[in-house]
Amino acid sequence: MTPAGPQRPPAARVAAVGGLLALAGALAVTTAAGHRPLPAATFEFGTARSFQGLVAKDPYPSLLIRRGAVTSRYLLVGPGKSGADELVAGAVGGPARLRGSLAFRDGQAAVQVEPGSVVPLNQTAPDADPPEELGAVDLEGEIVGAKCHLGVMNPGSGIVHRACARLCLRGGVPPLLAVRLEDGRTEGVFLTGPRGEAVGAALAGLAGAPVEVRGRLVRKGPATFVRVDPHEIRRLR
Repeated sequence: MTPAGPQRPPAARVAAVGGLLALAGALAVTTAAGHRPLPAATFEFGTARSFQGLVAKDPYPSLLIRRGAVTSRYLLVGPGKSGADELVAGAVGGPARLRGSLAFRDGQAAVQVEPGSVVPLNQTAPDADPPEELGAVDLEGEIVGAKCHLGVMNPGSGIVHRACARLCLRGGVPPLLAVRLEDGRTEGVFLTGPRGEAVGAALAGLAGAPVEVRGRLVRKGPATFVRVDPHEIRRLR
């Protein structure tokens, strides 16, 4: 069963500008996963599915699948501790078909792409949702590697996963700020540089530790990004 596309995250300690308070709720600092039950994260190891949609790189490779008025976003990653940039290089900006193994957690999903399976399609590409600027935010959470956090490893966060997360971020896996919601679920917010550029490698040294992030919130369809200067991220302990 394919999970629904991610929804807009509630946020804790959000210093809003303008109408940002559409993001409601409280987020607590993410702590070591060993202090609570393992999350309901799933990785379909050894099972390859076929996917078809628009390949975007904004700045991290994703597959956008539109079903009527609803767009689902599947983060694309490579095998091992690598991103999918090279795997999708010839298909960015257009529709494509690919195969890969699905990982998902709390309504967010990723596909570990099989090398050589990405096939650009000679079709009209659906329009991607335009970015929506939401204003300034102040969030607390934990910087994690998106691949493991979304289900490939469990737990995919905390001190026990710190070394793996650092290697993943240096290998091109997108960084997420994992923030815990009041209902116990975890929301992953993508982190980018101030101009929306990829910053995973620059954040590797902060992986696995509670941090405070102040930046600009941007929504692109079902996904939320925080644009931040990596040097201004503050370690909490």
